[in-house]
This record gives sequence, structure tokens and C-alpha cells, in this order.
Amino acid sequence: MCPVDITKDFVRIRQKEPSLFDKRSFRTVDVGKKGFTKVIVACPKRQFNVKKGRCKVGLQVQSILLSRKDFTKKQLKQKIKGLRR
Repeated sequence: MCPVDITKDFVRIRQKEPSLFDKRSFRTVDVGKKGFTKVIVACPKRQFNVKKGRCKVGLQVQSILLSRKDFTKKQLKQKIKGLRR
């Protein structure tokens, strides 16, 4: 089961271990759906083209960040349960 980290502003649901990705490729992207406030995406190791600064195979979701202020504790628990793999 994927770990969940709670900070003052966000609940982070890790989808994949950060060690699977090239450390130069991590990006935080805002998304439009309420509750899916942000996602952290990155390029898998050995797939990042340093010269072009691009991923050869496309970015993958590493973590999902849910805004704590948008939901009650009960709603967050339901969302976390649905997003964990």
C-alpha cells in the first residue's frame, strides 16, 4: 500500500517510489479537478534526455497532493482510500 504523508496544507498519496525517477525531472503540476489540487510527475530513470531537458517516454505520476482545506477529514479518508494502490 502506498504511504500517505500529511502536512499543514496537503495530503500526499505516493503512487510510486521517488527512487524510480530521475531526480532532475520532478515537476509539480496544478490540475483543475477539485481535490486533485496538484500532482508530482517525473521521468523514469535512464529515460531523461539531459541535452533536451525532456523525458523520452513521457512523465509519470509519482504523487497526488490533495488540498486539506477543500475537504472534511471524512472526505479526505474516502479519497485516500480510493487513490491508494
